[in-house]
Amino acid sequence: MKSIIPMARGAARALLFAAIAIGSVAVGSLAVGSAATPAAADELKLMCPGEGGDGYRFKDQRTKEETEVKDPQLKALAEQACETSLGAKAESGPVTITNKQSKPIYVGFTTIDHKPGPITWGSGCTKSGKGARIAAGATCKATVASNAAPSRFCASPKAVPADCFDAQQNHQTMVETNFEPSTNAGCFNKGNCVWFDISVIPQNCTDALWQKNQCASTGGASYNFPVQVACGTSAKPTYTCQGPTTTKWGNSNYPGKCGNPNATCQSKSNCQNAYFYPMFDPPENKYQPNTVCLSGQPLAITFLAGQ
Repeated sequence: MKSIIPMARGAARALLFAAIAIGSVAVGSLAVGSAATPAAADELKLMCPGEGGDGYRFKDQRTKEETEVKDPQLKALAEQACETSLGAKAESGPVTITNKQSKPIYVGFTTIDHKPGPITWGSGCTKSGKGARIAAGATCKATVASNAAPSRFCASPKAVPADCFDAQQNHQTMVETNFEPSTNAGCFNKGNCVWFDISVIPQNCTDALWQKNQCASTGGASYNFPVQVACGTSAKPTYTCQGPTTTKWGNSNYPGKCGNPNATCQSKSNCQNAYFYPMFDPPENKYQPNTVCLSGQPLAITFLAGQ
C-alpha cells in the first residue's frame, strides 16, 4: 500500500534538517535530478514505500517534484515516521533472503490470487520484473504486509518467476508463507506472525497416490534450489531441504537431503523437513513440517550452495 503522509511542521522540519546535515538535500531546496526548486520544511511530505512506489521520498507539495531518500541515517528516520503514522495498519513481517549460490538468483513472491504479493524489496535486493535479483553471496532484506493471504516465495537462475503458484509445473522449490496480523488467532496474541514451510510436492500428487506409489509419474518434484528456513536471522534452521535428488521415494526425483517424509517428527535431519505430499486427508498428520514465527521476528530464507 502506497502512503503519502502529511508530516507535522515539527516532524517535517526535523527530518529536513537531518537531510541537510548529512547532505542529502541542499539547503533551501529540494534537489531533483539537475533541477533545484525552493522548498520549505513544512511544504514537504514523506512518501512511504509500497504498492505503486518504492523507497522513501520527499515530495514538494508546490511543484510535485520528488527526491529519493538514499542516506542510511535518513532512511532510518523516514522508516520510523512511516511506521508511526501508519500504526497498526502497517503491520508487516520482515524477511531476509540469502543467496549462497555461486551465481545470482531471481526471487518472486506471489499471493494465492496469482498476483505479486505485498512486498517491499529493501537493501541487498535489486528490483527485477515483479521480484528481485539477489547477487551471489548477498542477503536481501524485505518486508511483507501482514494481510493473512497464503503466499509463496520461489526462485529461478535466469528471471523472476512470473507466478510462484505455478512453481509445481515449473519444478521450483516453494517456501510457503502466511503473514498474519497481530489480531489473528494464529498469532496467539504475540504480535504479528508468519507461518511457513517448504514444499516439493509434485503437481498432481495426492495423499492417496502417495500411499499407493509415492506419487510416481505425477509431474516430478517441485524442486530446483536447496533451501533452508528459520525464524530469526541468527536462529538455528527450522527446516532444511537439499539434494542431490534421489529415487529413494519413487521416480519423482525428490531431493535426497530433505528429511524423511514418513517420519513421525519434524525439523531434525531424519524427520520431516518439507511437504513431499499434501498430508491433509484424515487422519491429519500432526507432524506436518509447518510452523510459526511469532512477535514480528524475521523469517530467514537461505538458498543454499549446491544442488
